[in-house]
Amino acid sequence: MTSMLPPTRDLPPGRQARIRAEVERAVTGRKSRRLAVPILAAAAVIAVVTAGVVVLRPVPSLPQPAVHVTTSPPPKTPDFGVPPETVKAIEKGCAGIAGTGEAKLYQLLDGEVRWALLYSDNSALDCTMGVGGMEYNSGFSGTEVNWLPGHFSIDHSGASSGGDLNLKPVYAGVPGNRTVIGRIDDRVARMTYTIEGKTVEATIANGTFAVRIYYPSNWVIPDRQEQGIMRAYDAAGTLIATDSDMWNKCFVNPEGKIVHGDRRMDPLKCEPALPWKPR
Repeated sequence: MTSMLPPTRDLPPGRQARIRAEVERAVTGRKSRRLAVPILAAAAVIAVVTAGVVVLRPVPSLPQPAVHVTTSPPPKTPDFGVPPETVKAIEKGCAGIAGTGEAKLYQLLDGEVRWALLYSDNSALDCTMGVGGMEYNSGFSGTEVNWLPGHFSIDHSGASSGGDLNLKPVYAGVPGNRTVIGRIDDRVARMTYTIEGKTVEATIANGTFAVRIYYPSNWVIPDRQEQGIMRAYDAAGTLIATDSDMWNKCFVNPEGKIVHGDRRMDPLKCEPALPWKPR
C-alpha cells in the first residue's frame, strides 16, 4: 500500500460537461422548460429564438380590398325659377279654382300672360295667373294621366277670343290665344304645332309639352276652326308621330279598359296604351 496519488489523467472529450450537468440536476432538481410565447391578437408575429432571446417581428398586413359605397341619387325636383312656397301656392290656387283635387305643377310659362300646366289624378289643367283681376283662373280637361296613346297625348286643345270682346272691362287688352297641352314619352325630344300656315315650337319639360299662340286682344275665334297638327321628333330629328296617328283609334291598359279614344269601340280591336313616366 502506498500513499502516493495516482497520476493526473485528462477526461475524455465532453465528459466534463456531462458530469457538470448531472451534478446540477442532482442538486437543484431542475428540468428543462419550454419558453411559451403568448399569441398576440392585435397583430401576427413571428418568434425567432436566438441564444435564448425571443425577437418579435411584425408581419406586414395584407392589402384590404377597396370598399365602394353606392347611394341612389335624390329624387329630382323641377326648378321653376320660383321659391317652393310659390309653387305650392300655384298648385293650390289652380286646383282650387278648377275643383279637381290636388294637382302638381309641371310647367310654368311666361309669355304675354303668365300661365301654368298642371296635372291632377284625372285632369290636365291650363291655369292663367293675374288676368282679369283673378289670381288664378284654370280650365281643365279630364284625361287618363297614367297612359299614353303612343308617343304623346293631346290632353287639351282650345282657343280663347281676345279680352276686348269680354263684357267685363277688366279683361280689356288681354290677348286671345290657341293652346295645346299634353304628355310625351321618353323618345320625344321636340314637338311642333302647325296651324293657319304657321309652325311654332312646343315647350317640353318634365314629360309634358305646352303650346300657346297669342293673338290681338280683339281677335275672334273663327267660326270654322282649322285643325292644327302636332308633330313629335326624336333626339336625332326624326319624325316619330303625329296626332293623326291617334285618329279613329282606341287604346287599352293591361286590364283591357279603354283609356284613350272612343269608349264605345270594341276593346279587343284597340291598341295597347303605354305607361306615362314623368321625367
